[in-house]
Amino acid sequence: MNVSIPEIPASYASFREQLRAFITEHQPDVDLGRKAGMRVPEDPEEVAKLRTWVRALHDAGYSPSRFAQTDLDEFERRILHEELARTGVPSVLGNPLVGGALLHFGTELQKQTYLPAIATGEHIWTQLFSEPDAGSDLASLQTRAVLDGDHFVVSGQKVWSTWAQFSDYGYLLARTEPGSGRQGITAFILDMRSPGVTTRPLREITGTSDFNEVFLDSVRIPALNVIGETGAGWKVASASLTEERGGVGSRDSDGSVAGLVRLARTHRRGGRPAIESDAVRQAIGRFAARSHIRRCLGYRVASKAQRGAGDAWDGPLGKIWFSELNLEMADYALKLQGPRGALVEGEPLAWEDGRWQDAFLYARALLIGGGTNEILRNLIAERGLSLPREPRS
Repeated sequence: MNVSIPEIPASYASFREQLRAFITEHQPDVDLGRKAGMRVPEDPEEVAKLRTWVRALHDAGYSPSRFAQTDLDEFERRILHEELARTGVPSVLGNPLVGGALLHFGTELQKQTYLPAIATGEHIWTQLFSEPDAGSDLASLQTRAVLDGDHFVVSGQKVWSTWAQFSDYGYLLARTEPGSGRQGITAFILDMRSPGVTTRPLREITGTSDFNEVFLDSVRIPALNVIGETGAGWKVASASLTEERGGVGSRDSDGSVAGLVRLARTHRRGGRPAIESDAVRQAIGRFAARSHIRRCLGYRVASKAQRGAGDAWDGPLGKIWFSELNLEMADYALKLQGPRGALVEGEPLAWEDGRWQDAFLYARALLIGGGTNEILRNLIAERGLSLPREPRS
């Protein structure tokens, strides 16, 4: 795979201890339970605590955001990501997808205004791409933006927007030219407090409201808030989506494998711990091997990035691999629990307070987020393997 990831030297143990002490002192008291995936607090007070937490990380030089200026070297950054992942508390708020768009296409003023505020938690962003009739087929979006003097007037509806109920800004795609298809779409920075913006949280099968509908009724957006050029929003969005898919694929699956081992040691089959079953050990072993491959895929992408290389299919490949492995592990965890697999958060006998049940319900969202796996397989086939394009109607 042409992977080059050296082991963390023992001399970095003191940095890890120092970081753990900081986390113990500053970690916020927020109740996110044992939620899987990108989840959003229900209480605005918890959002305020998370902003304070992200700011504290930034001010101490521990910000994991790639938009923060830090003096951390490669090994310190790896330790930082490992330790923050163990907390189960978000250290980057909202959907920072706009960051990639601003880095590549934003004006200097836009970069200076918004990128530092993402790193400090001052600004929370949401992504306003999908619509009720334009999900994976994003090119068919219908939200319209009409130029009126030095503002665009925007009307339409967006859906599946994470963090929108608490967001300060939205990364919006709207059609500025007549017609359909990829041409004539423009990317905007939307102030979510603008008159005409209405956000309505959606209650999901997980029992939480991580996604929202957003309604835009003649919302005025300054022309200065266009990202890139008018009509070139598809190019801007494509660069961003590549990074989002890479983000999904880089999520940890080793922790879930360890969780399956704990589960199999506790639950019993035929009067004995399930872990003593050859079939169970082999199943978990297969998951462990696939999790190791996921990690190597991530290392490979990181190695290519260090050389300034990268391919359009890197993110999709990792995203498909992780999202399908994640669903299969959650499904297997419910089977290991037997009848207790039907118990959910809050019920006395639910294992780890329904952690795996929540993971199972949320897992299908990751099959869709960043582009459905079916769409991404087409991308890999056409751009990676140079296979003939699917017939277009």
